[in-house]
Amino acid sequence: MSTEHESTQTTLVTKGARPFTGLILGLILGVALAVILQQAGLWPLDRLLLFGSAGLFALIGILIGGAGRQKVGPFASILPLVLAVGLIAFGAIGLASVNDTGEINGGCTVQATSSVDATVVTDTTRQAPFEVDPNGSLSWVAASPGPITDHLWNIYVDVGGFSVPIAGNDEPEPNTAGDQENIGDVANVSGYVHDVSDLAGIELRGVFEVSGDIEGGGGACDGFGFVRLTADPLSTLISQIAAGIGLLALIGLLVLAFNRTREAEVVSEDDLAYGDSHSSVEGEGSTVGAAEAVDREDKPVPGIGAHERPDQPVDEPGIADPDQGPYPRHDM
Repeated sequence: MSTEHESTQTTLVTKGARPFTGLILGLILGVALAVILQQAGLWPLDRLLLFGSAGLFALIGILIGGAGRQKVGPFASILPLVLAVGLIAFGAIGLASVNDTGEINGGCTVQATSSVDATVVTDTTRQAPFEVDPNGSLSWVAASPGPITDHLWNIYVDVGGFSVPIAGNDEPEPNTAGDQENIGDVANVSGYVHDVSDLAGIELRGVFEVSGDIEGGGGACDGFGFVRLTADPLSTLISQIAAGIGLLALIGLLVLAFNRTREAEVVSEDDLAYGDSHSSVEGEGSTVGAAEAVDREDKPVPGIGAHERPDQPVDEPGIADPDQGPYPRHDM
């Protein structure tokens, strides 16, 4: 009888899909890219850019996490796709406002002039915002159809379709003189931009959708427009942080795309045949060494003489028939 058996070998097997990992890495990369585009002044961080970019790259990440890999359960496969498609759908709502122009309601008007541009709010668009040099001058004239007294006012910046307050007053302003105009002239807006940046928690650079409202005795007005604070690409701290985080996410996706296999031990059929007969001793999936297997072959089975064939039926308990399972065989 041959006593040689194949030893355990190492081979490459396909890893399981990683849809959640792809989802997270794609989300990070999409948000980072949206921030970089906004800070560079190419597009405001509106619903379309923020959620659309995040959802699109999340979907790409899910596909990368599953390409060439073994399928996983339905929950792990479907839920990431639902989240990514939901983000894309929510961002797509912003397509309806892509061509919006500035707007003012209530009869008020706002005209502004910077050291590099001049406009009225209702002429601004996402593609052609009002240009402001962060280190240049700015003047404006805001007029209402009648005096607004004891008024409250607020200014907001749109982030992903949500209004984030950046300036306003907590106590009503009386306007006892009954003025209908608010006139301002700033020689250098860098200090004002710095103060507003501290209040908003982000460095004000790039293009924004800016909205505001005023309400008090005598009337109320509200509206929005588009403003761009000029900045070189990756010149702001927040864009540099976004670029660094986005680069790490991109590297993670590349690793996920090209690292699809792992090393695993494969046991030969001969070793499995001997390993199964005593798996209850060494545990499921265990194997028997060649020396041990040979030693067991040479030993007579209890209850069988040395001159008898081991494949004859035996009524001794504990002797298992490989075709019957791990139970004693009894001839009827």
